[in-house]
Amino acid sequence: MKIDKKQIVIDTLISIGLACTLFCLLGILFDQIDHGHFVLENYQFTKMVLGCIGIGLGFGVPTIVYQDPRFSRKMQMLIHLGIGIPVYFLIAASLGWLGNLSDPLSLFLTIAGQLIVILVLFLIFRHYNIKEAKQINEQLKKLRQ
Repeated sequence: MKIDKKQIVIDTLISIGLACTLFCLLGILFDQIDHGHFVLENYQFTKMVLGCIGIGLGFGVPTIVYQDPRFSRKMQMLIHLGIGIPVYFLIAASLGWLGNLSDPLSLFLTIAGQLIVILVLFLIFRHYNIKEAKQINEQLKKLRQ
């Protein structure tokens, strides 16, 4: 199996960029919800940005599994998400992104919402990759004729 290191770097940088973009957009949202009282102290901002980079690595680096034809597509997705999601939740828990741990309903809704965001992002990328593969296959068919 030949590993395309350049593609892994690209996938990881895209993942880090997406994590940081979502962090900024959600920061704007929470700042608006809190009417400008969204306060970060004791290096919380730095910790959260480093957390975003860690999450980007957690979802980006495991994309290497898609280069291994020995695994079925379902197994590749399971490995990718099986690494990315626990990394996300470990970092989210350490940064306090899971909300109030003493309120089970709040905790459940927060985790459910975060899982929905992860699923939607995954499905968007999956749809894009399927569409791109179809276009490449069509171009290959045209070249064969």
